[in-house]
Amino acid sequence: MLSPRQRFEHRIVGLLVAADVLACLLAIAAAYVLRLYMPQDWLTRLAHPPTLYINAAPVIVVLWLLAFFSRDLYYVGRFRSPFAEAVATLGAVALTAILVAAASFLSRTDYSRAILILFWLSGSVLAVIERALLARYRQRRLAQGDVISRTAIVGCGELGRVVAERILRYRTLGYTLQGFICARRQPPDIISGLPVLGSLDDLHALCEMHRLDEVLVAQPELNVDRLMALIAECRDLPVHFSLVAGPLHLLTGSMEIAGVADLPVVPLGRRHFATWQQALKRVFDVVGATLLLLLTCPVWLIVPPLIRRETGASAVFEQTRIGRDGEPFTMLKFRTMLPAADPYAPSPTHDLDERVTPVGRWLRRYSLDELPQLLNVLRGEMSLVGPRPEMPFIVEQYQPWQRLRLQVPPGLTGLWQILGRKDLPLVENIEYDFYYINNRSLLMDLVIILRTVPVVLFGRGAY
Repeated sequence: MLSPRQRFEHRIVGLLVAADVLACLLAIAAAYVLRLYMPQDWLTRLAHPPTLYINAAPVIVVLWLLAFFSRDLYYVGRFRSPFAEAVATLGAVALTAILVAAASFLSRTDYSRAILILFWLSGSVLAVIERALLARYRQRRLAQGDVISRTAIVGCGELGRVVAERILRYRTLGYTLQGFICARRQPPDIISGLPVLGSLDDLHALCEMHRLDEVLVAQPELNVDRLMALIAECRDLPVHFSLVAGPLHLLTGSMEIAGVADLPVVPLGRRHFATWQQALKRVFDVVGATLLLLLTCPVWLIVPPLIRRETGASAVFEQTRIGRDGEPFTMLKFRTMLPAADPYAPSPTHDLDERVTPVGRWLRRYSLDELPQLLNVLRGEMSLVGPRPEMPFIVEQYQPWQRLRLQVPPGLTGLWQILGRKDLPLVENIEYDFYYINNRSLLMDLVIILRTVPVVLFGRGAY
């Protein structure tokens, strides 16, 4: 669900990546040629063949892209001055040179130190030039009105007026303001010279009528449930919602200086997760689950007999949970409670719960009872990282906007587990899930998995 302006920004990111790859390759070639033809009075004759650097080029390009990504240089919505952009670019090239030197040391490959210095210098010049040219191209396209997002502002108060004034002042942002949408039932006709399109209760119809691409919410006192329910009703429309400041940042947690000049904006829609990212995440899940199954073989050999001897029931416990898009599935766990315990009763909140068996208490303390869910991951019903799968009766109580957490596959671990686990109430669990959904990436998945290890080893928040 991307607006025309956002689709344009994605194309700019693609151009930046392509230009960065070209700049990196040209920097490698320039460094080698300059070193090759340096006067022998300065340095001894270069003995390295060009194939040595040609073979290293793919690795250097990857390090270059990672360095630029780490400096947020592929986030084109960030408001930066040309000077700040150039400084960040120079820092990324310097970081690339350091990473290349480290890779050379670790691989025990002898590269010319002079070529490394020349690569850093030529790369700095090329990167600053190509990024300045692309920035100018982006600004010209926006200023010419080639990329326009039909936009409305929710909020008829002071903040809404400030947002409108900023948008009208910075016309290179790519917005064309259609007017205001007010929470009041009888709004005024005109605010700051712009028409009032209607009431917030008619948000869906207004988005269709005015063919809106983006809606900027600039009313901090707006009720959370009301706003999120309205946004959920508009899921069938190609409209992107963003919050300008306000108290709703806990729903996503990703404050960005983007979109409306230098005003802080929180995206409320789902961040685009490309098909290739989904495929790569699935490969990551399958490989990770397989490795974990192999590493935990001793647990699978020891634990089931202990459970069967203690409870007289099957070692693996099956329970219906709700997965992606609200589809039910059978979640697997090692049995930790007495067979007579209600499988859908609230989970234990302390160590002395009489429903939990002695072996079960030990399994729950170190989250070993969750290991059978690796089979759910292999079957595609779960992912290694994501919101925890909820019980059907809890999902039935969800408000429409809360059902948005079902947009992604449930996970074996997630932000809730590493930041607080069962010490956090359900409402905070949902807020962490929204943060994950709106900010998810393969790098975040890896970080969550790594941070899960100490949480599990120390048994924090598990009962």
